[in-house]
Amino acid sequence: MPDNVVVEPVYTCTTCGAAHLDQWDADDCCRLHRCGWCGAEHHDEDAAYYCCRFSCSDCGTEYRDQSEADDCCRYSCPDCGSRHDYYEDAQDCCAVHSGPLPLLPAVAPYWISVPEIAGRPARRCSLEQELTAGGDLVAKLLYQIGASDSDHVLGYHSSHRSRPRTAHVEEDGSLPRGGGEVVFDRFNLSQREDCEWLSSSLTKIRQLRDHQTPRLVGTGFAAGIHVHISAKAEDGTMFGPAAVATLYELWCYAEDMLYSLSASGWNRHRQPNDSYSGYCKPVPKEQGASSRTVWHLMQSDRYYGLNFQRLYGALGNCTCGAARVGDWGSCDCGALDRATIEWRVFNSSTLPRTIHAWLLMAHAMTAYAADHTPTQLPQNPYGTQTAVEKRMVLEHLLLFLPLTDGERAVIREAADRSPGL
Repeated sequence: MPDNVVVEPVYTCTTCGAAHLDQWDADDCCRLHRCGWCGAEHHDEDAAYYCCRFSCSDCGTEYRDQSEADDCCRYSCPDCGSRHDYYEDAQDCCAVHSGPLPLLPAVAPYWISVPEIAGRPARRCSLEQELTAGGDLVAKLLYQIGASDSDHVLGYHSSHRSRPRTAHVEEDGSLPRGGGEVVFDRFNLSQREDCEWLSSSLTKIRQLRDHQTPRLVGTGFAAGIHVHISAKAEDGTMFGPAAVATLYELWCYAEDMLYSLSASGWNRHRQPNDSYSGYCKPVPKEQGASSRTVWHLMQSDRYYGLNFQRLYGALGNCTCGAARVGDWGSCDCGALDRATIEWRVFNSSTLPRTIHAWLLMAHAMTAYAADHTPTQLPQNPYGTQTAVEKRMVLEHLLLFLPLTDGERAVIREAADRSPGL
């Protein structure tokens, strides 16, 4: 061998046998790098470093949790601490807008209806629209257009005094000062008069919200929308124990998608790991749950995204005996007449077409459950699916839920504006 040839030593990886010119490279060849947060092992050191790190899209600050990164460069309300995407919204969050109602020009309302179709009998529903600002002005607005009997914000839980197909604004301790809960009480969206009433009310609230900057009416992560669907259809058919189990199964199948759909128009749902996460919790899961099992699972908390508390409470008031033997449809004492299934999952919104999509989904899933039995659908708990998987769940539901083609288009449009879908 010539004297001027330098022979480099060869170092072998003890795992795969690959040859390296450096001992360090050989030692590091098949070494697994562990994430310091979750302990997951990676072959690539950079992958381990970034495993549980999420960056703020504005300033690049790294966080362990995605929701913290999303919240990084948002602005806090100086009164209640609610976080907002824009400084003006944060400053306006708890401002009390009083004084005269601004003059709003006439506008054509966005039409909201849920007509009776095959497999979907008409059901009355109520809507609770929570606002973080502008409660007093909305009360004046609803009174001015004849939708409310009161021109001011009422005390908490004033619904027991309200009449069907009317609205009012009431206080809610979970909302910032200056906000309020707009309660639309028991309307039948298969009836034109009810549709006109709700459509014009929601359209005018949206118009008031867009009237000026800073906005007179506010929404935020401290607020949500609750939809109550009547357990008894207008044709007299009653939601039963088997229907409860079927709706529970549908919910568990669609839950991950529903949380994304419920954030339509927002950058995320208000559920993940923030101070408002207690108001729309994912439901506890049990595969193949019977109506009795669902009863025990869902009795423990009234803040699940799907809530049977109003229905179960009504059953306890039945004096004719039908509820005790599971024959809810035969109850003739009136205890179940105002029983409802509550959907608490939706973010707050003032956009009528988004609220329409949510009403359609709640009505369609309720109607389907009332006429079917569980079929062992897979469970997709919150936070378990990719955007593609969630979209597949949505399209699967749209195949068999009782909806018209036009209604499916309304839901898809809301989905197109939803994060994660």
